[in-house]
This record gives sequence, C-alpha cells and structure tokens, in this order.
Amino acid sequence: MKTYPAKVHFQLLVLIFSLFNYTAFAQIQGAVRDSANQPVSYANILLLNPTDSTIVSGVMASEEGTYSITNFKPGTYIIGVSMIGYKPGWSEPFVIQTPNDHFHNDPIYVERENHQVQDVNVVARKPIYELKIDRMIVNVENSITASGSTVLEVLEKSPGVIVDRQNDNISLAGKSGVMVIINGKQNRMPIAAAMQLLNGMNADNVKHIEIITTPPAKYDAEGDAGIINIVLKKSEDFGTNGSFTLGAGISEREKMNASLNLNHHVNKINFFGTYSVNYNNMRQQFDSYRRYTDNGSLIDSDARSNRAALVLFQNVRMGFDYTMSSKTVLSFLASGYLRDWEMDAINNVLYTNDGEVSRISTLDVFELSKWMHGMGNFNLQHHFKEDEIIDFNFDYLNYYNDNPSDYTVENNNFQEEPEPNEIIEVTKTTPIDIFVGMLDYSKQINSGLKFEVGIKGTFTQFINDVGVRYFTDGSWGFDPELTNIYSMDENISAAYTSWTLKLSEKTSMVAGLRYEYMNTVLNSETEENIIDLHYGEFFPTVYFSHKFNDKNTLQFSYGRRIERPTFNELAPFVVFMTPETFIAGNENLLPAFSNNYKVDYMYRSISLSLSYTDTKNSISRFQPRSGENTNRQYFVSRNFDEAENYSVMLALPIIVSDWWKMQNNFNWIKSRIATSYENTDLEFNMSNYRVNSVQSFMFSDWISAEISGYYQSKSIWGIYESRPVGRMDLGLQWKLKNGNSQFSLNFTDVLGTNIFRSVADVPELNIYTRWELDFEMQVLRLSFTHNFGNSSVKSRQRTTGSEEERSRITN
Repeated sequence: MKTYPAKVHFQLLVLIFSLFNYTAFAQIQGAVRDSANQPVSYANILLLNPTDSTIVSGVMASEEGTYSITNFKPGTYIIGVSMIGYKPGWSEPFVIQTPNDHFHNDPIYVERENHQVQDVNVVARKPIYELKIDRMIVNVENSITASGSTVLEVLEKSPGVIVDRQNDNISLAGKSGVMVIINGKQNRMPIAAAMQLLNGMNADNVKHIEIITTPPAKYDAEGDAGIINIVLKKSEDFGTNGSFTLGAGISEREKMNASLNLNHHVNKINFFGTYSVNYNNMRQQFDSYRRYTDNGSLIDSDARSNRAALVLFQNVRMGFDYTMSSKTVLSFLASGYLRDWEMDAINNVLYTNDGEVSRISTLDVFELSKWMHGMGNFNLQHHFKEDEIIDFNFDYLNYYNDNPSDYTVENNNFQEEPEPNEIIEVTKTTPIDIFVGMLDYSKQINSGLKFEVGIKGTFTQFINDVGVRYFTDGSWGFDPELTNIYSMDENISAAYTSWTLKLSEKTSMVAGLRYEYMNTVLNSETEENIIDLHYGEFFPTVYFSHKFNDKNTLQFSYGRRIERPTFNELAPFVVFMTPETFIAGNENLLPAFSNNYKVDYMYRSISLSLSYTDTKNSISRFQPRSGENTNRQYFVSRNFDEAENYSVMLALPIIVSDWWKMQNNFNWIKSRIATSYENTDLEFNMSNYRVNSVQSFMFSDWISAEISGYYQSKSIWGIYESRPVGRMDLGLQWKLKNGNSQFSLNFTDVLGTNIFRSVADVPELNIYTRWELDFEMQVLRLSFTHNFGNSSVKSRQRTTGSEEERSRITN
C-alpha cells in the first residue's frame, strides 16, 4: 500500500480547514408564523434597506416556514414577508456588523387577509392511507393503534403488505423480494434483518411509511416486489426541542419501550439524535409435523416447541448538518443498533412408524444471538441554483453476529437400555464490512422538464464461520456436512438517468434507465468459486399520469427489478428445529429478475389498481429439501423457474359523519408458480384476497379512538399453502389540554387469531410438512408521549447512501 509522509497529511488538513474558513459568511435565519403559531410555507422573504426599502436579497421560505439569507454585506436591514392570502409582515431593524455575523431573527407573524375566519380553529388530519403517483403512503403518526407498537406491526395491517414471521419475509401484492429503506436512502440489510430492525423500532418515531411497488431509476434495482420506505419524523426549524415516549405492555410476559428525540438548530449547525430501546419478554409456541415414506414404511414426527425468548433491542441515530453557505450543506450521520436475543426452548418430538410409537425425543435448546451494527455517513449537498442540486454520499457499514446455540437431546426408544443423551453445539460468527459511494445530480431544465443522473459503487466483504459438533463416546466430533467457513467478495457498480416531462397541464411522464454490473465470488475452506458471477443488466422504469379533471386520474407504470440472495442465504447457517430438521442456507441461489406492470385509476379519493408481474428464478424461502440421509430434512431458500402474479386493489375511504371516518382496502391476487423441484416438474395456481380496514372516531378535540384489522385468505408461497389469518386491534388516545402530551392505550390481536399456519403436501416428492406458529401477538399496551422545548422546532430527518445495502444482512 502506498503511504504518504506526515507533512503531506498536515498540508492536506491545513487545506481543508482553509476551505472552511474561506466559506465563512454572514447569515440571517428566522421563521414565518401565522396567528395560530403555525408555519407559513413558501412565503417570499425579502432583505430590505430600512431607509428606502430597496431590495438587497430575497429567498423563499421552506415547507416548515424557515429561511436563511447569506448574500449581503454588513449593514442595517429589515425583513419583509409577503404571501398570497396574508397581510405583509415586517421585522424590527437589526444590524449586521461583520462579514461573519450570524443573526437569528425572532419569528415574524403574519395575519390572514380574511379576518372573519381568524378565530376559527380548524384541525386537519391526514387519512391513514394516501395514494400518490408511484406509492401508497401510510400516515403512521395519525394512527392511534400504532402508538406504542412496532413498525413491523403497523406494516402487518397495511394494504397489500403480507408479513411472514415464519420465514422472516415481507411481500407486496403477493410477491416477495421487498427492499426496506429509511428516509429514502438504500442500505443492504436483508429482509430478515430489516424485519428484526422494524420489530424493534417504535412506531412513535415514524412519520409515515411509503409502499412503492415500481421504484424510480434513482433507487437500486434490488427488490423484486418493490420498496418500503420508512420516513422518520423530521424538523428543520431553529432552537431546541425534543420528545420522549414511555410505554409498557403485558401479554403472558412483560414488554417495555422508550424513545428520546432531540434537535438543536442554531446559526449554521443543526444537531439531531434519536435513541430507542425495546424490551420484549415473550412466550412462543411452534408446532410442526412431518410425514414421509422410507423403504415402504410410513414415518411420522410430531413436534411441539415451547419457547421462552427475551429480546433487548437498542437503536441510536445522531448527526449534524453544517451550513457552509446558503447553497452548500455538509452533514455527518452515525447510527447503529445492538440486538440481544436469548432463548430457552423445550422441543418434544413424537415419532411413529406405520402408526406405532417408535421413539420420543426431547430437545433442550439454549440459543444466544447478538447483532451489532455501526454506520457512518458523510454527505455534501450543493445547490448551484434553487432547482439544480448535486449530492454526494459516502458510507461505511459494519455488522457482526455471534450466534452460539446448545442442544441436549434425550431419546427414549422404549428399550431396556436407555440411550445416552446426545449433546450438540453450534457456533456461527459473521463479520460484514460494506463501503458505499454515491453521487447524484438533478436539474430542473424548464417548467416542463427535469433531469436526474447518478452513479453508485458498493463493495462488500464478509465471512461466515459455521461449526456443528456432536459429543459422542466421550469426545467431540464435527459434522462435515454442516461445518465450514465461507468468505465472499461482492462489488456492484451502477449508473442511472431519469427524465420528468410535463407534457401538458394534465399529463406528465417519468422515464428512467439504470444499469448495474455485479461481481460476486464465494469461497469456502473446502471449495473455491462456489459462486463466481459477473453480469450486467439494464433496468428501465416508466410512469405516465393523465388527469382528466379534478375528480378523475389515470396512471400507468412499468419497471424491471432484481432480487439478489441475501448474504446468509448464500453462505449457509444452521438452526436445529428437531434432531433431524434444520434451517440452512443454499449457495446455489441465483438472482431473480421481474417485469412489473401497473395501472391506477383514481376517482376523487377512491382508487383502483391493476398490476401484473412475471418473475424468472423467483426466490422462495423455507422450502423443504431432503438431505443425503433420508431422515434429515432441510428448509432452505430456493429458486422457482417461473412465477406470475395478477393483482387488483381497491382503496375505498368513507366519511360516515364528522366524527367517524373509515378507510377500507381490498386486494385480490392470483398466483402461478412453475418449476422443476428435485427433478420433478411442478405447477401451483391459487387466488387469494386480503381486506384491511381502519375505523377512526373523533369524540372531541382531546379524545379519539381507532379500530383496525385485516383478514388474509389462504395463499401460496413456494410449495406451501398458507392458511387464512387475521387480526383486529383497538386503540384509545387522550391528548392533554397543554397540547404537548398524550396517553395511548391499545390492544393488539383482540381475538387471538394472528396465528400462522401452513402446509406443504407434494406426494410425488414424498413431502408432507405442516407448521403452526404462535408469536404471542395479543398484547395490551399503554404509552405516554411528551413534546418539550421550542414548539416551532421539528425533529431532523437525515438520509444516507447505503440504506439499501443494509437490506441484505440477516439477523
């Protein structure tokens, strides 16, 4: 590696600090408010000479009603505010003495032109679900039953979203391969890890969730079914503020959660931070059944797993923005989480041979899983003009997983001499390092044309060290079929361009093209080049929207997507379910490619969506496979040759009265899967439907309630058929009259129906497997939220360039 003398490093530091000093400037910051102390968005802000009212400089206020002026010389000034529908407003004269002064002006209050409505208090509340040109928005902050819940529980009730806790998977409109991102930026956390993150993330910290079935070219092509964007609560005003939430819940065991948000914005620097902790002490029950024939005999195994699990999830996110000038902002963000999982389980297994009990086994399990993650992001954004922006991101991410487990197997074969206990130890350590660089440029060429272009590079290295050993005859011995060390290097390079065209006042179109080139090499201690992939692919996207009138709008979209296997799916892991049943990885997985077509029609607030997707090499998780030993069965991710999905969704909001509103969503999906499975051609067809409903009640300005729920009919995933499942939640909210505090009480899964059942029945493959999973969803929660500090300050939203990179880490 080439090195440089210390003198060169010192000179480089001097140059950097010189640049910062060179960018020193006078700055005026402030905010515009109406008579109700609410922000006035996009007001015209003029810096004026007080002697003759000549204009020195001018800017437009932000959506939050804030402004920052830097283009002026020292002197005495006043601020003038103008906005259609408001009377003009003025500041008191103030003095800027030096080129480095930073002046924070008091808020300027403006009155509406129409004084007859000045004293009327109008409270606007967004609907729980909103449909935009390319996405469905779930307004979490307006949902009462979301308070105190996790983000995963909110998603579980969202239209078109199916949360599969058995396989740690999320699907949209019947398709797996969902990318979860935060604040619009991608990471590489596999969906299983993303589910763990969402299951530990408090919904109180989330503003809304965007469900994007056909993502624009700006986003990575990763994610066959689309993208779920978690948008955190934000604020960019001045001063100091924050909020905290405390919550407790009870089911069979206790649950607790807490979160703290802080924001401090003064002069050129904005500091922000969030910390949350979620403690979940839970009981779970997993039942499984397997039946197969062996040498003419019918073998059955019936297992019940009673699990006592304790999860402590801590998440932190903090950073700062430094306003170098009115056009340039330098930002740094650090985030991380620590997830501790501890589980004791007793698995009782009953074996029969041709109807006669042949053996009873008891599997005593103790498992630990610690996931640690840290991320640093550097961001530089520069506005050449108000509508011309360049944005640079560099990220470093590190993940480390330590997942040991111990198994003690007690077998009773009904012999005179009992078998000695079998002891099994499993170890797994997985360090992962990811580097991401991204550069984006956008320009509004004219009122009818916007241009975007960008490049991105991702470099990943990881090691998966898996060991399985058995204690027999007084000594330890490793299982060669399950023990190995895997290492992988992966590089992905990408470039995209996107054009937004306004064809007329009622018609617009967005067209984009993304190119990605990938190199992936997977080796093990016993075999090199297990995977050696080098390929490049184009991913086009097209959106078309036509507004016939104020009531009728038609939209069309098309996008090509890819779903890459997660890292742990490629570098195997091992989890024992019974002494002969394992969850493991599959190094032979290939990426899946899909074409997605969608048509949306909107009449007022009612929307109808039709979609079609065809996928090659679709990835289905937790699929059964027999091992070299017939008694062993593995559950792995595998490719299916062909998959088709037809989907219809109807969103039907209804206003029953001024105090009762409802949002109803209906989904119908037809799925077809065809593949060669263990050298046998299979084809599955099934139609299913899903109903989501939210009933909102506003009894007064301070008391409100909500009833929400969903029902999912039977559906297919891979060779499994999932049984119907549903859930109903109740929520009550009481806002204190100080306007800063509120109590929320909610009861999830009131009827106790959120139990997942599935069966795989393929006689030609000698496969019959049945599962029933109870994740203890029935919980009563009470939470308290309080906002403090400057009420005009909003919490800070920051994004990175590596949100998608996090979606391929499994924990």
